[in-house]
Amino acid sequence: MIIKKISRKVVLAILALSLILSQVIISVPSYGDGISYTKIAENQRFVLYVSPKYGYIKVFDKLTKTTWFSNPENWRDDPIAAGSMRTQLASQLVIKYAYMESYSTQTANSYAGSAMKKGLKVQRIKNGYIVKYWFKKEGFEIPIAVTLNDDYLNVDILVNQIRETKTEKYRLVSIQLLPFFAAGSTSDKGYIVVPDGCGAVISFNNKKGNEEYTQRIYGPDYAMVREPNVYVTQYARLPVFGIKKNDEGILAIATKGDSKAIVNAYTSGSRNSYNQAYFEFIVREQDSITFREKQWNEETFNVFEDKIPSQDKYSVRYYFLEKGKSDYLAMAEKYREYLIKEKGLKKTKQDKAPVYLELYGAVKKVKYIVGLPRNVTLPLTTFKDAQEIVKNVKKLGINDIVIKFTGWYRNGVYYDMPLSVRPESVLGGKRELDRMLDYFKRNGIRTYLDVDFVTFRKGSLFYPVNVVSTKSMKKTPAKLIRYSPATCYADDDYPVMFAASPVYVSRFVDKFLKANLSYVNSLSVSSLSKMLYSDFGAREINRLKTQEIFKKTLKDLMKKHSNILLTEPNMYLVANSTEIVDVPIQSSKFAIEDYEIPFYQMVLRGYIPYSTPSINDYTADWYWKLKVLETGSYIKFTWTARNEDELKETLCDYLYSSNYKLWLNDLKKVYKEIYPMLNQIKGKKFVSHTLIKNGVVKVEYEGGTQILINYTPIDQNADGILVKARSFKVINKR
Repeated sequence: MIIKKISRKVVLAILALSLILSQVIISVPSYGDGISYTKIAENQRFVLYVSPKYGYIKVFDKLTKTTWFSNPENWRDDPIAAGSMRTQLASQLVIKYAYMESYSTQTANSYAGSAMKKGLKVQRIKNGYIVKYWFKKEGFEIPIAVTLNDDYLNVDILVNQIRETKTEKYRLVSIQLLPFFAAGSTSDKGYIVVPDGCGAVISFNNKKGNEEYTQRIYGPDYAMVREPNVYVTQYARLPVFGIKKNDEGILAIATKGDSKAIVNAYTSGSRNSYNQAYFEFIVREQDSITFREKQWNEETFNVFEDKIPSQDKYSVRYYFLEKGKSDYLAMAEKYREYLIKEKGLKKTKQDKAPVYLELYGAVKKVKYIVGLPRNVTLPLTTFKDAQEIVKNVKKLGINDIVIKFTGWYRNGVYYDMPLSVRPESVLGGKRELDRMLDYFKRNGIRTYLDVDFVTFRKGSLFYPVNVVSTKSMKKTPAKLIRYSPATCYADDDYPVMFAASPVYVSRFVDKFLKANLSYVNSLSVSSLSKMLYSDFGAREINRLKTQEIFKKTLKDLMKKHSNILLTEPNMYLVANSTEIVDVPIQSSKFAIEDYEIPFYQMVLRGYIPYSTPSINDYTADWYWKLKVLETGSYIKFTWTARNEDELKETLCDYLYSSNYKLWLNDLKKVYKEIYPMLNQIKGKKFVSHTLIKNGVVKVEYEGGTQILINYTPIDQNADGILVKARSFKVINKR
């Protein structure tokens, strides 16, 4: 035997190669359809595997003995999927990109565009791995980090490491992340939970395969041109979705990049044989611009953001739920647990069952005086009127009252920027405001004065509209459009409004805090609660940055005003609130949805008190009464005291039936009928929520209070108990 001496350089080279091989998983040729997985990480609950060749993910849950897959195992056998949809079944990413020669969007998927072209590389990291998808044709490299944690799988799109090498021809627009993770087949039973309004359920295999669900988290970007509304929809205020599959389930939470996320969901039947839900993350915003050469000749083009956001990552957590505790209530509880641990959600003291009253102070209107148009301030509820309203409500035996006063400062609602928040003189000025606040304080009435830091109509000498307003992609002030319910197109008769650039919102808040207004104690911030948008002006601000600015401004406000009221808020603000109004009690009722659930309320109940939207907006009183009980909400009215007959052609034309005298009798009846139950369950969480049959619901709260609710026009037998048509029955177990 001849033994050759090995040089020191060779030894070092071997050691270096060994180190590399310990970090990089080499894709080896695979023959046939066999899929080989490599074990990557393990903790007390989970084992994580990856297929080095195809990128498939497999997670084994030791607690439930369940294995979760990123892609259907038998995707090749799908009898429906064809063409690119078939290869999407095997993909962890589906990308949309702009083809710059025609300004159109196209799609590619990671199986056909990366894995099958040897463009996929997997590298180990602590508790997981990073996989880089190289799309050679389009010139994109997209890295994804997958890691195990104690009770969830974390998946990051490493945004700041995305590479684009052909930007003159192709630009990345969006990334669909794990579109088939936990997807249910036609043989599985279960449903998808989507955050539409209060929440909605999409049943597996519901024979609605031609329909789809797609909603942007936190509503539209108001700096963008919106398509004509086909019908009025609710918005998705929670960055979540859930999948219940047989006895198990997952809850997916967009924890970073949530304001750039869209939730998509489909059922089996049209695209493929699977029921799926997933997040799609926007990398570049897309808008349309119409050019008119002549009056009769116009052409519309797509336009895209130039740059990818300077964001480190877009992140999703997939929480795995226990067997038998995987329904939508368990999903809501898991999300609340996340908000408590990660976002600082705390319980608010709830020893009362309040009635919420939103009072509108004043609004601007053009009136003709001596034949000349004048922009006058129209009083709707003076500060004296407000006291009179509360006195009348107290005569009904109602003492737990919360007031939200909108349009109380100079020029009324939706007009000025909040540069000088002085009480409006036509409402009585500061003297009458002080008297009103003193009366409310002596009578235990919580009063939130609303300040709009976002929307406005009129600029000023030092704050002109062109400077202050957020800009569209055309670099012009973005207009806030109201759509006509009759035509679904923009209502040209509606006065033009604007949203302040996020930078100016921050300045307005600083100016407001420095003013140290003694009469503003508890504060309401309606528009800040529910609006989110970009600014495509000279200093571009994307929604991610706006979200951070709005969170910071609210925290700054809360340092001085410990009581904060939010209106239909996006969930990223909720932890910094004392009370919430206008929590949606409906979904949009998209065709793919099977029924709505109080998911939003299940998350909040027992922690923060909340109200319905104003019940003035509902024509059927039986409907909102039943919704109050099903959602565990307190009621809210929007009232005025005068001049509602002059509201036509104003920003408040929707308040035509708002005079409080019209509603006192309704309040008296509903308080007597509903509030005994609301007092019984104040501060209590949901224990269960069950759809017994279509239109018949049973809900149970902590303490044993059960309520059977019948939305149908005929009497129903529920759990052996007769519930009359459009009525309810209360059962106390203890």
